[in-house]
Amino acid sequence: MKKLIIITMLGVLATSLLTAEGGVEFSGDIETLWGIGAPWTDSDKNAGRFTLGTTNFTGKLDAYYGNSSAYAEATFSYDATGALNGTEGSGNLGKGFDLSLGELWADYTESFWGVRIGRQKAAWGKADGIDITNVLCPSDMSSLAAMTGDDSKLAVDAVRLSLSGNQFTADAYWIPFFTPAALPLDQGNSLRKFIVPASVDFPIPAMNTSLSLPVTIGTLEKPGFGVWNSEFGLRVSGYLSAFDLSLYGFYGWDDTPFLDYSISYGAPAVPGNPATAMPNGLFVSGKYERMAMVGVDAALPIGETVIRLEGAFFPQRHFQKKAEKIMEEKITEATKAAANGTSPAEIKTSEKRNQLSALAGIDWMPSGWTLTAQYYCDVVFGELNTLDRKDAYQHGATLSVSKSLVNETLELSFSGLLGFNDFDSMLSPSVEYSLSDQINVGLKAFIFIPGPDRDGKYGAYKDLSSICLNAKFSF
Repeated sequence: MKKLIIITMLGVLATSLLTAEGGVEFSGDIETLWGIGAPWTDSDKNAGRFTLGTTNFTGKLDAYYGNSSAYAEATFSYDATGALNGTEGSGNLGKGFDLSLGELWADYTESFWGVRIGRQKAAWGKADGIDITNVLCPSDMSSLAAMTGDDSKLAVDAVRLSLSGNQFTADAYWIPFFTPAALPLDQGNSLRKFIVPASVDFPIPAMNTSLSLPVTIGTLEKPGFGVWNSEFGLRVSGYLSAFDLSLYGFYGWDDTPFLDYSISYGAPAVPGNPATAMPNGLFVSGKYERMAMVGVDAALPIGETVIRLEGAFFPQRHFQKKAEKIMEEKITEATKAAANGTSPAEIKTSEKRNQLSALAGIDWMPSGWTLTAQYYCDVVFGELNTLDRKDAYQHGATLSVSKSLVNETLELSFSGLLGFNDFDSMLSPSVEYSLSDQINVGLKAFIFIPGPDRDGKYGAYKDLSSICLNAKFSF
């Protein structure tokens, strides 16, 4: 059904535009990315084994007529590693195959105003690779290829009203339909264990033992289809002689769910006595919560250098509670309800806290070199004892360096990220060569390094460190 809808929408759009007076441009690319587990990763599961094996065909249709324009983008892809692991593709395309609609919108623009309707993307903020105010579009975390790609954001279905003047622009968004982040929840997905483990150990002190309980993922409850569940965004940008300044506002939904945990039990060992039943599994479900954000960014050019600043405040944002805390509260509430002969009360899976995020960066571009350095930080106010978060203040730094050589046909680059809380890091050196205007080939690596005491956010992926070969044909 999804395949039929996408093809029909693209067909109708193409037919209507091709018959109109104006211009129509079709472009796209075919890209292949193969990755092999680095030699120092887990020798039993990853080293020397393929971690990436994706081939994508992306088609783009760009049409314009007078003050009107339209754009369509769709990708047909095949994930060889996903097919081998049994990962289901979209619709009925088969294992490893996927068909996705990137963008599909129509736009009308006058001299000082414009409106865009349809599935569209927008990047907020001036940070490079770090999300501070960039909350309008959800993230694609469904695969290693998506997470490490240049464009890891999904489009949203929205109406955008734009106003523009000589020194300012303003964009207001109404997003009637919620789009969640894409999560790696398919069986066989190598990233699934970072969301939920395959099993958990459940201690039974009375028997001086523990049971390994299988984990089952249930429903992730999305906001209902109602105008009252809409999302709203606003960006106002000013372009002054000395610097650029943008203000942001967003009211919508957190694009990742807050998980709930429930233990299932087998039949009682002693008939009629539920207390003798043994746990036989852990059931995981979830739901999405409201979120608000106000933010600001600025860019100050000084010769060959640009200084960037960005900050965002999230009032009373929801944060995930620890799984142990949720289950402990459920057991306590169930015991209390049984004693009183009442139904147990609902246990909350998240708690609200104020959050502040900020970033300072510098771009330097001397004679063929491009250097970007950033420091970012994030602080959550209040107690963290019950939350699934180790540090109230989290911070780190990024560095990106690139140089073009051989008449700009060869590009050498390096990017890295270091988390200061755990001193874990992600490093990505690469080399790319243009065989022609249409064909590029490259060699790159994604190296995840754990901290000395804790793996950390990036070190947790240490066994997914990969050396990759990619090729791209553009037309």
